[in-house]
Amino acid sequence: MVMAITARAAEPERTISQLMSDLQRLQVQMAFGDKAAYALQRDRLRTIGVSILAARPETWKDKDETDAAVAYVLSGGQPRIIAQLLEKGDIPANEQPLMRGAEEYVLGKQAEAESLLGDIDPARASLKLAGQLAFVQSVLKTNQDPKRAIALLDLARLMSPGGLVEEAALRREILLLGDQRAGDRVVFLARQYVTRFGHSIYAEDFIQGLAAAAIRDGLTDNVANLDKFRPLLTTVAPEVRRGFLLAVARAQTLNGNSEVAGAAAREALRDTPVGGNDEAAKLFEAAAQIVTPDYDAGVVALKSIDRSRLGKPDHALLAAITFAAMRLRDPPVEKTITEPAREEPRSAAPTTGAAIDPTDSILATLKLGAAALGRTASLAKGEGTSP
Repeated sequence: MVMAITARAAEPERTISQLMSDLQRLQVQMAFGDKAAYALQRDRLRTIGVSILAARPETWKDKDETDAAVAYVLSGGQPRIIAQLLEKGDIPANEQPLMRGAEEYVLGKQAEAESLLGDIDPARASLKLAGQLAFVQSVLKTNQDPKRAIALLDLARLMSPGGLVEEAALRREILLLGDQRAGDRVVFLARQYVTRFGHSIYAEDFIQGLAAAAIRDGLTDNVANLDKFRPLLTTVAPEVRRGFLLAVARAQTLNGNSEVAGAAAREALRDTPVGGNDEAAKLFEAAAQIVTPDYDAGVVALKSIDRSRLGKPDHALLAAITFAAMRLRDPPVEKTITEPAREEPRSAAPTTGAAIDPTDSILATLKLGAAALGRTASLAKGEGTSP
């Protein structure tokens, strides 16, 4: 019996745009927390870079392919690949500004990128590129026009739902809104971020950054504002929530805002796992207590803190708060204040100032602690290195 052997048809060569579609699907998985997808991304980018340089000249007559090359570099690809592609001279002249602008942006040349990309309407770009382009334009316009930058991030999210572009745009927009003191909008979008992208590989770092931004922008300066973050914090893992609350408690302790510091510290204590290290939260709660009628409880709490279980930067803060607590119940000291001799009549009796209450010195003491805290934090970061 003669067997017919049919030659297997060779698989057609995949286009750059098809390879980029695969990459973007992989990045959607990354946005939802797939760590394996993150590990694969580098290999995919390397493969696409090789394919771009190996593509035939006629490839670049198709706008889908030139757009795919732009999306490649904006998705984490190597700008040198685009530089080499442009040097070949195969890119149509009308497509070169977009490609060069993407290259300049990734290289950090913002002025050059702005001149090349600033006037392009993202809404008229292909759907595969529109979201990335709006995101890039937002970054370029942040310093000169923050409101326009926020609007472009809204557009980026609309154009690229569900993937890394939307995830990154949400993170960036939340921080920009914080700079605008738009607290309610910050909380709303932050909750949306955690609901949609709470398992993203970037989520934990984002929550930590959000805490720093909320403190910097005054979004947690009173208990009512801190309470606005509660719905958000109920959606994150206990250790992430605790990190957020401890950051607020530490900052507000140093700011002398005992009410907020105490509220945040108490919340953090409730999240401490059985047998976990709660010394930092105890420190911030005690610091809040010593300036309230719970002074005695605060002193007892301070004495119970195990210094060895505190991070090194908090050692100085514990010392400052302990010193302040010990002086807080000292009797008022009478201080005589006199005018300079050249201005005081010789026969005039010295004038006596008001008694100085030791409570007035606690903020100054904490500021000294804050300075020491900053110094020790710097030392801790450089531990094991020469000065």
